[in-house]
Amino acid sequence: MSHNTMEYWKSKLSKTSTSTYVLLAVIAVVFLVTIKRPSDKGKRNKKRGLKKSKKSKAQFEKAPVSLTLEEQIENVSLRYSNELAGRSRDLINRFDAKDEKDIYERNYCNEMLLKLLIELDGIDLINVEESLRKSLKEKRKAVIKEIQAMLKSLDSLK
Repeated sequence: MSHNTMEYWKSKLSKTSTSTYVLLAVIAVVFLVTIKRPSDKGKRNKKRGLKKSKKSKAQFEKAPVSLTLEEQIENVSLRYSNELAGRSRDLINRFDAKDEKDIYERNYCNEMLLKLLIELDGIDLINVEESLRKSLKEKRKAVIKEIQAMLKSLDSLK
Protein backbone atom coordinates (compact mmCIF):
# COMPACT_ATOMS: atom_id res chain seq x y z
CA MET A 1 0.00 0.00 0.00
CA SER A 2 1.47 3.35 -0.97
CA HIS A 3 2.09 6.15 1.49
CA ASN A 4 -0.57 8.35 -0.17
CA THR A 5 -3.20 5.64 0.17
CA MET A 6 -2.41 5.16 3.84
CA GLU A 7 -2.61 8.91 4.47
CA TYR A 8 -5.94 9.05 2.63
CA TRP A 9 -7.48 6.32 4.84
CA LYS A 10 -5.91 7.75 7.99
CA SER A 11 -7.50 11.17 7.34
CA LYS A 12 -10.81 9.59 6.38
CA LEU A 13 -10.93 7.48 9.57
CA SER A 14 -10.06 10.44 11.80
CA LYS A 15 -13.19 12.24 10.53
CA THR A 16 -15.48 9.28 11.18
CA SER A 17 -17.81 9.58 14.17
CA THR A 18 -17.61 7.32 17.19
CA SER A 19 -21.05 5.91 16.51
CA THR A 20 -19.80 4.63 13.15
CA TYR A 21 -16.98 2.75 14.88
CA VAL A 22 -19.42 1.29 17.39
CA LEU A 23 -21.76 0.19 14.60
CA LEU A 24 -18.91 -1.44 12.67
CA ALA A 25 -17.71 -3.24 15.79
CA VAL A 26 -21.20 -4.58 16.48
CA ILE A 27 -21.54 -5.79 12.88
CA ALA A 28 -18.15 -7.49 13.06
CA VAL A 29 -19.00 -9.24 16.33
CA VAL A 30 -22.35 -10.44 15.00
CA PHE A 31 -20.66 -11.71 11.85
CA LEU A 32 -17.95 -13.54 13.78
CA VAL A 33 -20.43 -15.11 16.17
CA THR A 34 -22.73 -16.35 13.41
CA ILE A 35 -20.18 -18.00 11.15
CA LYS A 36 -19.00 -21.52 11.80
CA ARG A 37 -15.34 -22.37 11.89
CA PRO A 38 -14.66 -24.97 9.19
CA SER A 39 -11.90 -26.62 11.26
CA ASP A 40 -14.38 -27.55 14.03
CA LYS A 41 -17.07 -28.93 11.77
CA GLY A 42 -18.06 -32.41 12.88
CA LYS A 43 -14.88 -33.15 14.88
CA ARG A 44 -16.58 -33.63 18.23
CA ASN A 45 -19.24 -35.98 16.96
CA LYS A 46 -16.77 -38.11 14.99
CA LYS A 47 -14.37 -38.48 17.92
CA ARG A 48 -17.05 -39.66 20.29
CA GLY A 49 -19.02 -41.62 17.72
CA LEU A 50 -22.13 -39.54 18.34
CA LYS A 51 -24.73 -38.79 15.74
CA LYS A 52 -25.76 -35.23 15.00
CA SER A 53 -29.16 -34.37 16.37
CA LYS A 54 -31.79 -33.75 13.76
CA LYS A 55 -33.61 -30.75 15.15
CA SER A 56 -35.54 -28.75 12.64
CA LYS A 57 -34.75 -25.13 11.97
CA ALA A 58 -38.27 -24.25 13.04
CA GLN A 59 -37.36 -25.07 16.64
CA PHE A 60 -34.64 -22.43 16.62
CA GLU A 61 -36.11 -19.74 14.41
CA LYS A 62 -38.79 -17.69 16.09
CA ALA A 63 -40.27 -14.50 14.78
CA PRO A 64 -39.40 -11.41 16.82
CA VAL A 65 -42.13 -10.29 19.15
CA SER A 66 -43.47 -6.89 18.21
CA LEU A 67 -43.94 -4.45 21.06
CA THR A 68 -47.02 -2.35 21.58
CA LEU A 69 -46.63 1.41 21.22
CA GLU A 70 -46.75 1.82 25.00
CA GLU A 71 -44.06 -0.84 25.43
CA GLN A 72 -41.87 0.89 22.84
CA ILE A 73 -42.09 4.20 24.72
CA GLU A 74 -41.46 2.42 28.04
CA ASN A 75 -38.50 0.60 26.52
CA VAL A 76 -36.85 3.88 25.51
CA SER A 77 -37.62 5.39 28.91
CA LEU A 78 -36.07 2.44 30.73
CA ARG A 79 -32.96 2.46 28.55
CA TYR A 80 -32.56 6.17 29.27
CA SER A 81 -33.03 5.68 33.02
CA ASN A 82 -30.90 2.56 33.35
CA GLU A 83 -28.08 3.30 30.93
CA LEU A 84 -27.68 6.99 30.25
CA ALA A 85 -29.25 9.17 32.96
CA GLY A 86 -26.82 8.23 35.75
CA ARG A 87 -23.86 8.08 33.41
CA SER A 88 -24.62 11.57 32.08
CA ARG A 89 -25.19 13.02 35.57
CA ASP A 90 -21.86 11.60 36.76
CA LEU A 91 -20.14 13.11 33.74
CA ILE A 92 -21.72 16.52 34.35
CA ASN A 93 -20.52 16.47 37.98
CA ARG A 94 -16.90 15.60 37.15
CA PHE A 95 -16.44 17.03 33.63
CA ASP A 96 -13.02 18.42 32.76
CA ALA A 97 -12.87 20.11 29.34
CA LYS A 98 -9.17 19.27 29.05
CA ASP A 99 -9.64 15.53 29.63
CA GLU A 100 -10.04 13.61 26.35
CA LYS A 101 -11.86 10.75 28.08
CA ASP A 102 -14.49 13.16 29.41
CA ILE A 103 -14.91 14.72 25.98
CA TYR A 104 -15.28 11.26 24.45
CA GLU A 105 -17.81 10.29 27.14
CA ARG A 106 -19.79 13.50 26.56
CA ASN A 107 -19.91 12.82 22.81
CA TYR A 108 -20.93 9.20 23.41
CA CYS A 109 -23.76 10.17 25.77
CA ASN A 110 -24.86 12.85 23.33
CA GLU A 111 -25.02 10.32 20.46
CA MET A 112 -26.91 7.74 22.51
CA LEU A 113 -29.44 10.31 23.74
CA LEU A 114 -30.00 11.51 20.18
CA LYS A 115 -30.48 7.90 19.12
CA LEU A 116 -33.20 7.51 21.75
CA LEU A 117 -34.91 10.67 20.52
CA ILE A 118 -34.88 9.36 16.96
CA GLU A 119 -36.36 6.10 18.19
CA LEU A 120 -39.17 8.02 19.92
CA ASP A 121 -39.77 10.01 16.75
CA GLY A 122 -40.24 6.73 14.88
CA ILE A 123 -43.18 5.68 17.05
CA ASP A 124 -46.19 6.34 14.83
CA LEU A 125 -49.38 7.32 16.67
CA ILE A 126 -51.48 8.24 13.64
CA ASN A 127 -53.68 5.13 13.42
CA VAL A 128 -54.39 4.91 17.15
CA GLU A 129 -57.75 5.67 18.73
CA GLU A 130 -58.01 9.18 20.16
CA SER A 131 -58.09 8.41 23.91
CA LEU A 132 -55.10 6.06 23.69
CA ARG A 133 -53.25 8.47 21.40
CA LYS A 134 -53.49 11.27 23.99
CA SER A 135 -52.03 9.16 26.79
CA LEU A 136 -49.26 7.80 24.53
CA LYS A 137 -48.41 11.32 23.35
CA GLU A 138 -48.14 12.49 26.96
CA LYS A 139 -45.85 9.60 27.89
CA ARG A 140 -43.69 10.11 24.82
CA LYS A 141 -43.58 13.87 25.42
CA ALA A 142 -42.44 13.37 29.03
CA VAL A 143 -39.61 11.04 27.97
CA ILE A 144 -38.57 13.43 25.20
CA LYS A 145 -38.44 16.34 27.67
CA GLU A 146 -36.25 14.32 30.06
CA ILE A 147 -33.83 13.40 27.30
CA GLN A 148 -33.75 16.94 25.89
CA ALA A 149 -33.00 18.37 29.34
CA MET A 150 -30.05 15.99 29.69
CA LEU A 151 -28.85 16.89 26.18
CA LYS A 152 -29.02 20.57 27.10
CA SER A 153 -26.96 19.92 30.23
CA LEU A 154 -24.36 17.98 28.23
CA ASP A 155 -24.22 20.70 25.59
CA SER A 156 -23.49 23.29 28.28
CA LEU A 157 -20.27 21.41 29.09
CA LYS A 158 -18.63 22.48 25.85
